[in-house]
Formats: sequence, C-alpha cells, structure tokens
Amino acid sequence: MKKKNGVIHYVVILATALQLFAFVPDLFCADPPWRTEFDETCAGTTDAMALSQSELQALIAKCERLQKAIEQLDESARKVFLKRLLMCKNLYQYVLDAKKNSDK
Repeated sequence: MKKKNGVIHYVVILATALQLFAFVPDLFCADPPWRTEFDETCAGTTDAMALSQSELQALIAKCERLQKAIEQLDESARKVFLKRLLMCKNLYQYVLDAKKNSDK
C-alpha cells in the first residue's frame, strides 16, 4: 500500500510541475500575441511597393483583424498602437490603390 501512495504522490507532483511549466513561457514573454503579429505586419511598410496586390490585400486584412485586438487595450496603449496600425494600413491601401490604377 505504501508503494502505491508513493507512486500516486510522484504522479501528482509530476502533473503539477508540468502544468506550472506550461505557463512559464507566458511569464517570461514580454510581448502579448497580438504584438508579434503587429510587428510582422507593420514591418512590410519599407517594402510596400515591391509587394503584390494580393500580398497588400492580405496585410490590409491583417491590419483590420489587429485593430479589433488593439481596441481592447487600455487607453494609452490603444492610442499609440492604433495610430501606428492605421498608418501602416493606410500606406498599404495607398500602394494597393496606386498599383490598381497603374494597371488600368
């Protein structure tokens, strides 16, 4: 009976440790998930003219999805990131419109 209790305690401790380690990356990760996508999305502004129309449309759609996530932030972060996101989106939209007009 003692051997079964020892095994049960070992399994409980191991399961608890695994659950705790599942949250460790979240504790040390400074950026929330939307921030990584935000950085990737806005990083393309320097090469916007080299992107295809479909790539630009995908980036604009990403901006629209990110906008919903950013609108949930506290006021100061929302103002900063929403302004930056809208600037990226507007640039992509401008380049897309320019490319569409040049194709006509």
